[in-house]
Amino acid sequence: MIKGDTEFLEVRSERECAFYTDYLLSSIRSASLKNLRGDTHTERVKKLNEELDNLVKRNRAPKNFATQMRSAFKATQLPSSYFRWIDKKDERLCNWIWCYLKSHTKKREANQEQGVIQENTFLLLSEKAFSTERDNVSDRLVDVLNAFYDGEADAQQQQDLLDELKTKWQSIRFNETIVQWLEDNNPAQWAWAWSYLQNITQRPLEQAWIPTSNTEKKAAVIATIDLSDNVDRKALVIDKMKKAWSQKKFREKSSGKKPYSISMTLNTKQKLNALAEEKNMKINEMIEYLVRNEYKRRDSDE
Repeated sequence: MIKGDTEFLEVRSERECAFYTDYLLSSIRSASLKNLRGDTHTERVKKLNEELDNLVKRNRAPKNFATQMRSAFKATQLPSSYFRWIDKKDERLCNWIWCYLKSHTKKREANQEQGVIQENTFLLLSEKAFSTERDNVSDRLVDVLNAFYDGEADAQQQQDLLDELKTKWQSIRFNETIVQWLEDNNPAQWAWAWSYLQNITQRPLEQAWIPTSNTEKKAAVIATIDLSDNVDRKALVIDKMKKAWSQKKFREKSSGKKPYSISMTLNTKQKLNALAEEKNMKINEMIEYLVRNEYKRRDSDE
Protein backbone atom coordinates (compact mmCIF):
# COMPACT_ATOMS: atom_id res chain seq x y z
CA MET A 1 0.00 0.00 0.00
CA ILE A 2 1.41 3.42 -0.98
CA LYS A 3 0.24 6.69 0.53
CA GLY A 4 1.99 9.77 -0.80
CA ASP A 5 5.70 9.07 -1.07
CA THR A 6 5.68 6.43 1.66
CA GLU A 7 4.78 2.76 1.43
CA PHE A 8 2.42 1.66 4.18
CA LEU A 9 2.03 -1.76 5.74
CA GLU A 10 -1.10 -3.88 5.65
CA VAL A 11 -0.87 -6.02 8.77
CA ARG A 12 -3.12 -9.10 9.10
CA SER A 13 -2.13 -10.55 12.46
CA GLU A 14 -0.63 -9.65 15.85
CA ARG A 15 2.29 -11.89 14.92
CA GLU A 16 2.98 -9.79 11.84
CA CYS A 17 2.52 -6.54 13.77
CA ALA A 18 4.95 -7.66 16.49
CA PHE A 19 7.51 -8.67 13.87
CA TYR A 20 7.35 -5.28 12.12
CA THR A 21 7.62 -3.47 15.44
CA ASP A 22 10.73 -5.42 16.48
CA TYR A 23 12.23 -5.13 12.99
CA LEU A 24 11.72 -1.37 12.88
CA LEU A 25 13.18 -0.82 16.35
CA SER A 26 16.21 -3.03 15.67
CA SER A 27 16.91 -1.57 12.21
CA ILE A 28 16.26 2.16 12.69
CA ARG A 29 17.83 3.82 15.71
CA SER A 30 15.50 6.79 15.54
CA ALA A 31 12.40 4.59 15.85
CA SER A 32 10.62 5.02 19.18
CA LEU A 33 8.81 2.22 21.02
CA LYS A 34 6.67 4.83 22.77
CA ASN A 35 5.30 5.93 19.40
CA LEU A 36 4.31 2.35 18.51
CA ARG A 37 2.13 1.50 21.51
CA GLY A 38 -1.62 1.08 21.17
CA ASP A 39 -4.53 -0.60 22.94
CA THR A 40 -5.95 -2.37 19.89
CA HIS A 41 -4.56 -4.09 16.81
CA THR A 42 -5.94 -1.35 14.55
CA GLU A 43 -4.38 1.35 16.70
CA ARG A 44 -0.99 -0.40 16.78
CA VAL A 45 -0.96 -0.77 12.99
CA LYS A 46 -1.89 2.90 12.63
CA LYS A 47 0.93 3.94 14.97
CA LEU A 48 3.37 1.66 13.12
CA ASN A 49 2.59 3.27 9.77
CA GLU A 50 2.70 6.77 11.26
CA GLU A 51 6.14 6.09 12.73
CA LEU A 52 7.34 4.62 9.45
CA ASP A 53 6.03 7.64 7.52
CA ASN A 54 7.71 10.01 9.97
CA LEU A 55 11.06 8.22 9.68
CA VAL A 56 10.93 8.26 5.87
CA LYS A 57 10.08 11.98 5.79
CA ARG A 58 12.99 12.72 8.13
CA ASN A 59 15.29 10.62 5.90
CA ARG A 60 15.93 8.22 8.78
CA ALA A 61 14.54 5.28 6.77
CA PRO A 62 14.52 4.55 3.01
CA LYS A 63 11.28 5.01 1.08
CA ASN A 64 11.14 1.31 0.26
CA PHE A 65 11.63 0.23 3.88
CA ALA A 66 8.07 -1.17 4.05
CA THR A 67 8.94 -3.51 1.18
CA GLN A 68 12.07 -4.58 3.03
CA MET A 69 10.01 -5.27 6.16
CA ARG A 70 7.47 -7.34 4.23
CA SER A 71 10.24 -9.40 2.62
CA ALA A 72 11.82 -10.04 6.00
CA PHE A 73 8.49 -11.18 7.45
CA LYS A 74 7.81 -13.41 4.46
CA ALA A 75 11.14 -15.13 5.10
CA THR A 76 9.86 -16.18 8.54
CA GLN A 77 6.81 -17.92 7.05
CA LEU A 78 6.64 -21.63 6.41
CA PRO A 79 7.96 -22.31 2.87
CA SER A 80 5.25 -22.99 0.28
CA SER A 81 6.81 -26.40 -0.41
CA TYR A 82 5.28 -27.66 2.85
CA PHE A 83 1.82 -27.13 1.35
CA ARG A 84 2.41 -28.99 -1.91
CA TRP A 85 0.79 -32.17 -0.63
CA ILE A 86 -2.50 -30.26 -0.70
CA ASP A 87 -2.91 -30.81 -4.43
CA LYS A 88 -5.62 -28.65 -5.99
CA LYS A 89 -6.29 -31.50 -8.41
CA ASP A 90 -7.47 -33.53 -5.41
CA GLU A 91 -10.89 -31.94 -5.01
CA ARG A 92 -11.89 -34.15 -2.10
CA LEU A 93 -8.76 -33.29 -0.10
CA CYS A 94 -9.00 -29.53 -0.70
CA ASN A 95 -12.69 -29.45 0.18
CA TRP A 96 -12.15 -31.42 3.38
CA ILE A 97 -9.28 -29.21 4.62
CA TRP A 98 -11.23 -26.05 3.83
CA CYS A 99 -14.32 -27.31 5.66
CA TYR A 100 -12.32 -28.69 8.60
CA LEU A 101 -10.42 -25.46 9.21
CA LYS A 102 -13.50 -23.31 8.67
CA SER A 103 -15.36 -25.42 11.23
CA HIS A 104 -12.62 -25.03 13.81
CA THR A 105 -12.43 -21.26 13.43
CA LYS A 106 -16.19 -21.09 14.02
CA LYS A 107 -15.68 -23.12 17.18
CA ARG A 108 -13.15 -20.52 18.30
CA GLU A 109 -15.78 -17.78 18.00
CA ALA A 110 -18.28 -19.86 19.96
CA ASN A 111 -15.73 -20.61 22.68
CA GLN A 112 -14.77 -16.96 22.97
CA GLU A 113 -18.41 -15.99 23.40
CA GLN A 114 -18.77 -18.57 26.16
CA GLY A 115 -15.50 -17.62 27.80
CA VAL A 116 -14.00 -21.06 27.13
CA ILE A 117 -10.25 -21.42 26.57
CA GLN A 118 -9.12 -24.50 24.65
CA GLU A 119 -5.65 -25.89 24.12
CA ASN A 120 -6.05 -26.18 20.37
CA THR A 121 -3.35 -24.81 18.09
CA PHE A 122 -5.76 -24.76 15.13
CA LEU A 123 -7.24 -21.71 16.85
CA LEU A 124 -4.04 -19.84 15.95
CA LEU A 125 -5.05 -19.83 12.28
CA SER A 126 -6.85 -16.87 10.77
CA GLU A 127 -10.62 -17.16 10.95
CA LYS A 128 -10.99 -14.29 8.47
CA ALA A 129 -9.71 -16.57 5.69
CA PHE A 130 -13.04 -18.42 5.73
CA SER A 131 -15.38 -15.45 5.96
CA THR A 132 -16.47 -15.81 2.31
CA GLU A 133 -18.32 -18.80 0.84
CA ARG A 134 -16.51 -20.46 -2.07
CA ASP A 135 -17.75 -22.50 -5.02
CA ASN A 136 -14.48 -23.86 -6.41
CA VAL A 137 -11.36 -25.68 -5.26
CA SER A 138 -8.88 -22.98 -6.29
CA ASP A 139 -10.45 -20.33 -4.05
CA ARG A 140 -10.72 -22.78 -1.16
CA LEU A 141 -7.02 -23.63 -1.44
CA VAL A 142 -6.14 -19.91 -1.35
CA ASP A 143 -8.24 -19.58 1.82
CA VAL A 144 -6.34 -22.45 3.42
CA LEU A 145 -2.98 -20.82 2.67
CA ASN A 146 -4.21 -17.47 3.98
CA ALA A 147 -5.44 -19.11 7.17
CA PHE A 148 -1.86 -20.21 7.87
CA TYR A 149 0.03 -17.17 6.63
CA ASP A 150 -2.32 -14.54 8.08
CA GLY A 151 -2.79 -16.22 11.46
CA GLU A 152 -0.91 -16.21 14.76
CA ALA A 153 0.87 -19.57 14.33
CA ASP A 154 4.61 -19.31 13.78
CA ALA A 155 6.43 -21.44 11.21
CA GLN A 156 6.98 -24.39 13.57
CA GLN A 157 3.37 -24.33 14.74
CA GLN A 158 2.21 -24.17 11.11
CA GLN A 159 4.32 -27.22 10.29
CA ASP A 160 2.91 -29.11 13.28
CA LEU A 161 -0.65 -28.25 12.21
CA LEU A 162 0.02 -29.46 8.67
CA ASP A 163 1.41 -32.73 10.03
CA GLU A 164 -1.74 -33.15 12.13
CA LEU A 165 -3.92 -32.50 9.08
CA LYS A 166 -1.97 -35.10 7.10
CA THR A 167 -2.59 -37.68 9.82
CA LYS A 168 -6.30 -36.90 9.97
CA TRP A 169 -6.59 -37.08 6.20
CA GLN A 170 -4.95 -40.51 6.04
CA SER A 171 -7.73 -41.90 8.25
CA ILE A 172 -10.35 -40.40 5.93
CA ARG A 173 -9.08 -40.84 2.39
CA PHE A 174 -9.11 -44.65 2.34
CA ASN A 175 -12.81 -44.79 3.20
CA GLU A 176 -14.27 -44.33 -0.29
CA THR A 177 -17.74 -45.76 0.37
CA ILE A 178 -19.56 -42.51 -0.35
CA VAL A 179 -17.26 -41.63 -3.27
CA GLN A 180 -17.84 -44.98 -4.96
CA TRP A 181 -21.58 -44.92 -4.33
CA LEU A 182 -22.22 -41.56 -5.96
CA GLU A 183 -22.68 -42.26 -9.66
CA ASP A 184 -20.86 -40.44 -12.44
CA ASN A 185 -23.03 -38.12 -14.53
CA ASN A 186 -26.07 -38.47 -12.27
CA PRO A 187 -26.96 -34.96 -11.01
CA ALA A 188 -30.37 -36.19 -9.85
CA GLN A 189 -28.70 -38.57 -7.41
CA TRP A 190 -26.31 -35.89 -6.16
CA ALA A 191 -29.18 -33.47 -5.53
CA TRP A 192 -31.20 -36.20 -3.79
CA ALA A 193 -28.24 -37.19 -1.57
CA TRP A 194 -27.69 -33.58 -0.51
CA SER A 195 -31.37 -33.20 0.31
CA TYR A 196 -31.29 -36.47 2.29
CA LEU A 197 -28.45 -35.20 4.49
CA GLN A 198 -30.32 -31.95 5.16
CA ASN A 199 -33.38 -33.87 6.31
CA ILE A 200 -31.59 -35.84 9.04
CA THR A 201 -33.21 -34.47 12.21
CA GLN A 202 -31.65 -36.73 14.84
CA ARG A 203 -27.91 -36.19 15.29
CA PRO A 204 -27.49 -34.37 11.95
CA LEU A 205 -24.05 -34.20 10.38
CA GLU A 206 -22.23 -30.88 10.27
CA GLN A 207 -22.99 -29.18 6.96
CA ALA A 208 -19.93 -28.65 4.74
CA TRP A 209 -21.29 -25.63 2.84
CA ILE A 210 -24.39 -24.59 0.92
CA PRO A 211 -23.88 -25.74 -2.69
CA THR A 212 -25.13 -23.65 -5.61
CA SER A 213 -25.05 -26.30 -8.34
CA ASN A 214 -25.56 -30.05 -8.71
CA THR A 215 -21.83 -30.60 -9.16
CA GLU A 216 -21.21 -28.72 -5.93
CA LYS A 217 -23.90 -30.81 -4.24
CA LYS A 218 -21.94 -33.95 -5.04
CA ALA A 219 -18.77 -32.41 -3.60
CA ALA A 220 -20.67 -31.12 -0.55
CA VAL A 221 -22.14 -34.57 0.16
CA ILE A 222 -18.65 -36.11 0.15
CA ALA A 223 -17.22 -33.31 2.30
CA THR A 224 -20.09 -33.54 4.79
CA ILE A 225 -19.48 -37.27 5.23
CA ASP A 226 -15.70 -36.76 5.46
CA LEU A 227 -16.15 -34.15 8.20
CA SER A 228 -17.76 -36.64 10.56
CA ASP A 229 -15.29 -37.91 13.16
CA ASN A 230 -17.64 -40.68 14.32
CA VAL A 231 -16.82 -43.66 12.10
CA ASP A 232 -19.83 -45.71 13.22
CA ARG A 233 -22.23 -42.80 12.80
CA LYS A 234 -20.79 -42.10 9.34
CA ALA A 235 -21.21 -45.73 8.25
CA LEU A 236 -24.81 -45.82 9.54
CA VAL A 237 -25.77 -42.63 7.67
CA ILE A 238 -24.26 -43.91 4.41
CA ASP A 239 -25.99 -47.28 4.78
CA LYS A 240 -29.39 -45.70 5.42
CA MET A 241 -28.91 -43.26 2.56
CA LYS A 242 -28.02 -46.04 0.12
CA LYS A 243 -31.07 -48.07 1.16
CA ALA A 244 -33.36 -45.05 0.84
CA TRP A 245 -32.01 -44.37 -2.66
CA SER A 246 -32.52 -48.01 -3.69
CA GLN A 247 -36.10 -47.89 -2.45
CA LYS A 248 -36.69 -44.67 -4.37
CA LYS A 249 -35.32 -46.20 -7.59
CA PHE A 250 -37.42 -49.33 -7.08
CA ARG A 251 -40.59 -47.30 -6.65
CA GLU A 252 -39.80 -45.30 -9.77
CA LYS A 253 -39.06 -48.46 -11.76
CA SER A 254 -42.24 -50.11 -10.56
CA SER A 255 -44.22 -47.12 -11.88
CA GLY A 256 -46.97 -47.56 -9.38
CA LYS A 257 -46.85 -51.37 -9.26
CA LYS A 258 -47.06 -53.07 -5.88
CA PRO A 259 -45.48 -56.39 -4.87
CA TYR A 260 -47.83 -59.35 -4.26
CA SER A 261 -47.18 -62.80 -2.88
CA ILE A 262 -48.85 -65.86 -4.44
CA SER A 263 -48.51 -69.57 -3.65
CA MET A 264 -48.14 -72.28 -6.30
CA THR A 265 -46.92 -75.84 -6.64
CA LEU A 266 -43.40 -76.60 -7.75
CA ASN A 267 -44.75 -78.04 -11.00
CA THR A 268 -46.70 -74.86 -11.74
CA LYS A 269 -43.63 -72.74 -10.93
CA GLN A 270 -41.50 -74.79 -13.33
CA LYS A 271 -44.08 -74.37 -16.12
CA LEU A 272 -44.24 -70.62 -15.40
CA ASN A 273 -40.46 -70.38 -15.64
CA ALA A 274 -40.53 -72.26 -18.98
CA LEU A 275 -43.20 -69.94 -20.40
CA ALA A 276 -41.29 -66.84 -19.24
CA GLU A 277 -38.10 -68.17 -20.82
CA GLU A 278 -39.84 -68.82 -24.12
CA LYS A 279 -41.24 -65.29 -24.19
CA ASN A 280 -37.98 -63.79 -22.88
CA MET A 281 -39.89 -62.26 -20.00
CA LYS A 282 -39.45 -61.92 -16.27
CA ILE A 283 -41.75 -63.96 -14.03
CA ASN A 284 -43.92 -60.97 -13.06
CA GLU A 285 -44.16 -59.90 -16.72
CA MET A 286 -45.22 -63.42 -17.71
CA ILE A 287 -47.96 -63.51 -15.08
CA GLU A 288 -49.31 -60.12 -16.23
CA TYR A 289 -49.19 -61.33 -19.83
CA LEU A 290 -51.21 -64.46 -19.03
CA VAL A 291 -53.78 -62.56 -16.97
CA ARG A 292 -54.29 -59.91 -19.64
CA ASN A 293 -54.68 -62.50 -22.41
CA GLU A 294 -57.10 -64.60 -20.37
CA TYR A 295 -59.14 -61.50 -19.57
CA LYS A 296 -59.28 -60.53 -23.23
CA ARG A 297 -60.37 -64.06 -24.20
CA ARG A 298 -63.13 -63.94 -21.61
CA ASP A 299 -64.36 -60.62 -22.96
CA SER A 300 -64.36 -62.03 -26.50
CA ASP A 301 -66.33 -65.09 -25.40
CA GLU A 302 -68.90 -62.91 -23.70
